[in-house]
Amino acid sequence: MSRKTTLADLDRYFEGCHVLGKRDPILENHETRMLTTLLWGIMGKSVCIRGESGSAKTKILNAVTALIYGDTGLTGTNPDVLWLNSSSAKGPLTPDNAERMSKSFRCVIPELQNILTSQNLEAMLKLWMEERPYIYSRNELGRKTVRIILDPKPVLTNLADGNEQIADLPVEMRRRVISLPTHSSKELNDRVHHLKAMNRMLPDEKLVHLTRMEISNLRNRVLKSASISQRVINPGADVIRSTIPTNYTASNTFIEYYFDVVDAVTRFNYPDRVMTDKYIFATPEDNYIAFLLAGDIFRDMSIGITPIGKYIIDFVPKAEVWGDLVSEKESDAVHLDEIVDYLSEIGISRTKKLLKETMVKLVDTNFVRQLPKADKYYRTQDFDFSQSVDWKDLIVTCIKQMEEEFPESAKEYQKDELHLYTHPFTGKVENLPMTIQVYGGAV
Repeated sequence: MSRKTTLADLDRYFEGCHVLGKRDPILENHETRMLTTLLWGIMGKSVCIRGESGSAKTKILNAVTALIYGDTGLTGTNPDVLWLNSSSAKGPLTPDNAERMSKSFRCVIPELQNILTSQNLEAMLKLWMEERPYIYSRNELGRKTVRIILDPKPVLTNLADGNEQIADLPVEMRRRVISLPTHSSKELNDRVHHLKAMNRMLPDEKLVHLTRMEISNLRNRVLKSASISQRVINPGADVIRSTIPTNYTASNTFIEYYFDVVDAVTRFNYPDRVMTDKYIFATPEDNYIAFLLAGDIFRDMSIGITPIGKYIIDFVPKAEVWGDLVSEKESDAVHLDEIVDYLSEIGISRTKKLLKETMVKLVDTNFVRQLPKADKYYRTQDFDFSQSVDWKDLIVTCIKQMEEEFPESAKEYQKDELHLYTHPFTGKVENLPMTIQVYGGAV
């Protein structure tokens, strides 16, 4: 009997993947590399991978594309994938180009800034990210006006923080694409360097790798999961929603993304899920794995804070103020240079330009305040980022909801050991914790 494919196989794929005939493993950033596959590959959502230069953004994009569509997905020769690069922005959109585009199912853009130089492609991408068709009309010499309609396709792209051409995603795109972060720090870089050294030291049989059969099974699993037509029913949705705080209106968007991750995990696990002609049912395991992969990321995004922003908030002193009045003498406000030094001490090196942009966002979202006409910052309140999920309540709620709303499937649903899950990184079968702490991913 063959071993069943799990999400741990997907995680292992990235640590031993071969791209364009070359071993090119992706080390660390487990959550983003797996979420890219789940959201873009299975759910058909547009994804932009963000992070510093050298933080594996392009490597993740290439590895995900190669997993689903093979190496031909990276060369522009696979008709299922629309590959847009800098040369794509130079020529006009013609009926021949439109026909080629219309036959593809996914769109990959390795360098977003090179595409946004074309007004037509930028307008097309904005509509596609909103899941709307792009309608383009052009007059051909000596001929009547040609009207081209291009149905939307899920877009996978990346953008470096501090990009000289585009400092950030255009406002319209920011609301329409799921941004997934890649992280870097001195500690993480040290682990990456160690793993890269091991890749140079060890023989092939001791390196992480999947066999051709395992990769084929994984690719087929992703493609089959993407083709499932049944609607995912998550009987524990009203419990797990507490992962995403409701402080800001933006949370209405990120709760949808979070539920999409649960749906994607459920679809991936379809061989072990209860299915009818209309529905496939999510389990507590699917919800917990979604939490491990996306809980922190979407939680932070929903309140408008980046991972580095949390370190800054911890460092910036709290000032006792009267209303909005505060003077430099009355507070212990810290200068931007002090923040740069602090982050460097804890192994997070960033340019002053990038940190200045981060501080502007923290001020705009009221996490910190800035002294007038100075690069000095303080805060006026303490922030508690913790949230908890009662996992026992989620299991009980799932069972109760199934019995009340889907009694014909409830008995089969309860046959599964609902208190167990397969860890997406280790592949070990473990017990669900009864209460989990959301912030920081601590269990």
